[in-house]
Amino acid sequence: MTGPLRLGRLRPRSIQARVAVAIAVALIVVFVVVQVVLVAFVENRSRAELEAALHQQATSIARALDGQPNVAAGARDAQRYVGNATRMVVSVDGEVVHWNVPVDRLEASATGSSGDVTVLLERRDPDAGLFTDWQFVALIALGIVGTGALIWYLAGSVGARLRSGVDALADSAQAVAEGRLDVRAPEPDDELGRLGRAFNRMTARLEQADARQREFLADVAHELRTPVTSIEGFAQALDDGTARTEEDRREAAGFIRAEAARLRELVHDLQQLTYLDLEPDVRRETLDLGDAARRAAARLALDAHVKGVELTATGDAAAVGDPAHVDTILTNLVSNAVRATPAGGSVTLTAVAGRGEAGVAVRDTGSGIAPEHLPYIFDRLYRVQAGRDRAVGGSGLGLSIVRRLATLLGGRVVVESAVGAGSTFTLWLPASAVAPPPPSRVGSEPL
Repeated sequence: MTGPLRLGRLRPRSIQARVAVAIAVALIVVFVVVQVVLVAFVENRSRAELEAALHQQATSIARALDGQPNVAAGARDAQRYVGNATRMVVSVDGEVVHWNVPVDRLEASATGSSGDVTVLLERRDPDAGLFTDWQFVALIALGIVGTGALIWYLAGSVGARLRSGVDALADSAQAVAEGRLDVRAPEPDDELGRLGRAFNRMTARLEQADARQREFLADVAHELRTPVTSIEGFAQALDDGTARTEEDRREAAGFIRAEAARLRELVHDLQQLTYLDLEPDVRRETLDLGDAARRAAARLALDAHVKGVELTATGDAAAVGDPAHVDTILTNLVSNAVRATPAGGSVTLTAVAGRGEAGVAVRDTGSGIAPEHLPYIFDRLYRVQAGRDRAVGGSGLGLSIVRRLATLLGGRVVVESAVGAGSTFTLWLPASAVAPPPPSRVGSEPL
């Protein structure tokens, strides 16, 4: 364990050191490979050229000595021109008549003949190897040192910039972890900038989700406070005798029952939204949207009759979805439409087929929704007073449940409305089986 641990301590820790070491190692490997290749190539070529020159020289000397009366004397004269660095052996009919001191290290040799004279030349090349040239090696070493210094400087510059960007991102992430969702990371014009932009988009969505969550909780508290206050007041009236007559007591009890029912509806819708946010599994089967529309009309026929609103359902279209969820969606849409339509008006459910999808349009002749409210009517507990009755109704969560259910079914809900001309909410579902939509977590639903 001691050896690996000690070697691990030698590993570069900083980005600058790692970049510098990697480049330096690469340069050293390249230098060694190039040096070996050059040595092999240059030495082989130099030896071949030297042997060719020696052969030509030996042949010339042999021709010059051939026919001389004193070959040994002529060989001694030729030795002066060849030099003592080259060993020359001259023989006549196989008998050596001349030779000089041998060289220390033989690099090349060649033989030349003319008549009875044979000349052997052997020479040592002191500059044949690149590794033996200390000046060349020193120059390369100096180049490596200079290159290493340049690499260290460049790696330091890159590492400093990278370290600065990473530190900024780390500081931003730490701030977000501490709850400061308004913090944004720098966005330089490089790869770190792309990471910074993605981080900022994430924190922006978290900030929006947190704001919606706070607003939602405030709205829920407001919605709960009103019925609780009413229940408390009427209960106090019953308890302290303020409601003296039987009629007063019946009225107080009626208000308590009504507010309790309102609380029950609000709690039920909150539970349903919480459950739907957990991405529950849904059934996917073929269903007749015309039948679903007629069931919804029958379910709310009494409410429409009491309100004086004509309620009808027509058409047939096949879609894929969960029948129970489709019934919930249509019940919410029809209930809102009846609530928004004055006496003498009408609410019509029409099953329609489109390209690759089928739907149910719920059309009313109510007061309509102002354009500035349309983008927000599916928000939870939407509180713009001018659009509140039509957009919310009941607990104020009905349309949020409608959109969440439609999303889980792989569908959508669209709305068209004009002030004074009524509104049309259309539920669109796939006309054939599709994969369920991907889960949407933080920031996927407006709070």
